[in-house]
Amino acid sequence: MYRTVPVKANFSDEEKAFWIFQCENANSLWNCATYYSKQKHYSWLEQQPEAYTTYWKEDVLRYGWKTYKCNIKYAELCKELKNNPHYKAMAAQSAQQTLKSVAESITSYNQLVGLYYKGQVDRPKLLRYRKKGGLAAVTFPRQAITYKNGLFYPSISKESKPELLAEIVLGSPDFIDPDWVIEITICPDLGQLWIDWVIDDGKQPVEHNPNLDYSQAWSFDHGGYNWLTGVSTKGKSLIIDGRKIKSMNQGYARLIAKYKSGKPDFYWDSNLDSPKATLRERVQRKRNNQMRDAINKAARFIINRCLSDSALPTLRERIGNLVIGWNERQKDSINIGKRGNQNFVFIPTKRLINRLEQLCSEYGIKLTITEESYTSKASYLDDDSLPRHGEKPKGWKPSGKRVKRGLYRSSKGYLVNADCNGAANIARKVAAQLGLDLTKAGRGALTLPHRFDFFTSLSRSYRISCEAVRVHPTASQPYRIPRVSTGGDVNHLSLIGGSSKNATQATHDHDGLLSQKRGQVVYSTHSSSL
Repeated sequence: MYRTVPVKANFSDEEKAFWIFQCENANSLWNCATYYSKQKHYSWLEQQPEAYTTYWKEDVLRYGWKTYKCNIKYAELCKELKNNPHYKAMAAQSAQQTLKSVAESITSYNQLVGLYYKGQVDRPKLLRYRKKGGLAAVTFPRQAITYKNGLFYPSISKESKPELLAEIVLGSPDFIDPDWVIEITICPDLGQLWIDWVIDDGKQPVEHNPNLDYSQAWSFDHGGYNWLTGVSTKGKSLIIDGRKIKSMNQGYARLIAKYKSGKPDFYWDSNLDSPKATLRERVQRKRNNQMRDAINKAARFIINRCLSDSALPTLRERIGNLVIGWNERQKDSINIGKRGNQNFVFIPTKRLINRLEQLCSEYGIKLTITEESYTSKASYLDDDSLPRHGEKPKGWKPSGKRVKRGLYRSSKGYLVNADCNGAANIARKVAAQLGLDLTKAGRGALTLPHRFDFFTSLSRSYRISCEAVRVHPTASQPYRIPRVSTGGDVNHLSLIGGSSKNATQATHDHDGLLSQKRGQVVYSTHSSSL
């Protein structure tokens, strides 16, 4: 499987100057290729008899060029720009990768032109210029990299080599085998340089894992304060706390608002988007890292719950289905108030779903994304029907109702957690399709879900214990991973994190129930404790 491992670069001053020089040349080469493509395209348009015409845009009659496909190819770009000074300042393979990116953008534009005339998309625009003096990514395919003595040596052009003040080398992370490396990219991002290691670890996506039970499932409903609420067909429930993530987003919004105070709503200047580390960029980097960290922790935690749903998982306790309720484009043009928009739209739930897709394909877990219409209104305990949006029968009414925030009452007066009721209804939407057994998902599972906060209430010992019982598709028995440092294994980089100082720690016993211990974490099994 192909993976990309981003690592923040720690270059010396001489190395950093070299890479900035390379990124500047990549940016200029992109602009040169864009200029050539546009000039060639518009020269061809001028020769067409009716290329410049009138057209209606909404209620306005306008003049302009008709939308035609661009016929510029990668080979033509290489032929025309091989003597360009920016091309020569870069390694040949790196310069070619930049030109390939331009050619790919033109190909994408041509595909959109076809969809535009079918009425499926708005009128596309030909590729644009990058900011003058900016930085662009520099890519080295494996052909342009030499591995020697544990280090990678990228190719350097003859024009740039005499000006070097230091040897240019790249050291890979310990968990990356040198034979895995397919491509290395130096990416400028918010005033920093990152190294993207594109690797192929030789693994293949798993379609079916014989160690998993596909008649069982975890179902999740997403929200705000309760970011993810899950109910399993084994009769368990949990809540992944979202209050810390909302607090991070609110802090970021306050700082950006302070920086832009007294300016128009769409104000954006060079200080807000420059290669230098401005206040906004430092805040943006911190916020991006926090969101990425939360996504990786949540995704790994959910996968671990599927692979080890109790202290000593047996074949019938490893869950093979993961169901998530999600309405496509639900955040587009949303208007639930200034504070509501900030608290809902900026939580990166879709990125979490994308991360879960990657992990599920690795372990053979079947991920199902279903629409979640009427799952919060309908009563799970009363087995209400669940119509799709726009298909609600006339006279349809739910049997229960939400009596207060977070509390749902069924027709018989049973009080359950409202988010758990929604998560259970999401599972019910696809139960027939997946062949799920919902008999154990009763009132007890919906009443007292356990709350997990990745930033305060989960310790490292719990994370390692969950990791120790993960199952690979080729193994018939769970295997144990030795305890290693954070930099020792790729899987440990995305495990659940959080501080354990002065926090209440969650522990598991052999029945999968949750108890509370203060100060010391105990992972209970039938015979021993870790």
